Amino acid sequence: MLKLDSLSAAAPSFDAPLEMLHACHDKVRHFCQQLDALPAYIAANGNSPAVGNTITGIVRYFEVAGPAHHQDEEDELFPLIMARQPEAAPKIEQLLGEHGYLHARWNAIRDDLNAYAAGTLGTLNAGEIHEFTRLYREHAAREEAWLFPTAGALISEQELRTAGQRMAARRGGK
Repeated sequence: MLKLDSLSAAAPSFDAPLEMLHACHDKVRHFCQQLDALPAYIAANGNSPAVGNTITGIVRYFEVAGPAHHQDEEDELFPLIMARQPEAAPKIEQLLGEHGYLHARWNAIRDDLNAYAAGTLGTLNAGEIHEFTRLYREHAAREEAWLFPTAGALISEQELRTAGQRMAARRGGK
């Protein structure tokens, strides 16, 4: 059966923004795993309330948390890294481009998922789904290998605390 479990481990708070952003990648991987499993599950079991609930959760994550995560990186980390390490521009530009490309790819998948859940689309394109999840996982790995360590080395603890406060405020917290 399709796993419908929630991520129950306590996530880092906005007081530790780099750890929180890393934890978001764990959630990305979780939802990518659910998304990858969806076409095979549907082929074996058809449309059901469980499929609809899973689609709702996937869509909510990639519509709300995903864009907020990208905005956090773009507004809080990228400018500070660029100010201290201008030669990082090509890497920052690559990550920005990936954010835009992932968003565009997500829009097509989201529309298909919503149409399938509504009963107006007969099948999902497994190839498009798997390509999206592959690209997202690779993007997360690049950020974990370069962005987060670079931010940790270049951005002060006070700046990170301030960034975390702004991140929380964008979500209506703190």
